[in-house]
Amino acid sequence: MMRILVTGATGLIGTQLCSHLLSKGYSLHILTTRTPWQTNYKQTRVFQWSPQNAQIDHRALEGVNTIINLAGAKINQRWTTKNKRLILNSRIQSTRLLFDAVKQSKQKPHLINASAIGIYRSDFQRHYTESDAVFSNDFDGEVVRQWEEEAKQFEELSCNTTILRIGLVLSIKGGAFVPLSLPTRWGLGAWFGNGKQWQSWIHIDDLVGVIDYCLQNQMEGCVNATAPNPVRQRDLIQTIAKGVGALQFLPGIPKFLMSITLGEMHKLVFDSIYAKPERLLDSRYQYQFPKLSACVADLIAKDK
Repeated sequence: MMRILVTGATGLIGTQLCSHLLSKGYSLHILTTRTPWQTNYKQTRVFQWSPQNAQIDHRALEGVNTIINLAGAKINQRWTTKNKRLILNSRIQSTRLLFDAVKQSKQKPHLINASAIGIYRSDFQRHYTESDAVFSNDFDGEVVRQWEEEAKQFEELSCNTTILRIGLVLSIKGGAFVPLSLPTRWGLGAWFGNGKQWQSWIHIDDLVGVIDYCLQNQMEGCVNATAPNPVRQRDLIQTIAKGVGALQFLPGIPKFLMSITLGEMHKLVFDSIYAKPERLLDSRYQYQFPKLSACVADLIAKDK
């Protein structure tokens, strides 16, 4: 039985991923910073770690074939100096601690490490593939770049290393869909600025499917974990409005207003990144939701 170590297991992606892996009969080791909690699944064991203090229970690595590293503080919080440090360190310290633990062990697991399409520079015309190296110099781009550099060190240990550049995750249990769909239901949905910025999205079910696909096929290198049909932000809001049967009549929310409301973090909703999942398409990954209309319809149906 394949044994998989998962970090960030209680987050939006981790929760659904663990359920999926358990349903396929995998054995799971979970690393958590929380007080040890019990699980009803016999094939799951929970271990503690503290990346901040460079502490880890090394038993978590015993017999592990794959590490799926999703650990990291949420980036959609106000970018104060303190929070910026937390966002960066939570990713760097956890990945470095895993690297040091693997280096000391006899294991050479396949690493699947989360990343984000925020590594690419905002551009309204360019279509990015995994081979592009036009990276953002903004805070979020710098975080992702440093995170990927930490993950790539696993290659020095002869570990297969997959870096997932994850797009806008659409789910009814968190992420962007809920805050976008709620006001839209009341006819209060609005895009930001002119709404022409590209949104490279992915349904949560497909993201879990992509992780499993990378696991099964031992994919290496960077992978754009996005759906094959990015849309303009304006189209995203209008598709949600149509799906919930609501009118969409509000103009775009101006940049200066969001700057006051969100501070420096406002760039996240104004950035335009078209990230094409070229490697997944070339390898014939079968998407459940390749188009936004089907994705939105599925989420709305589940939310009733």
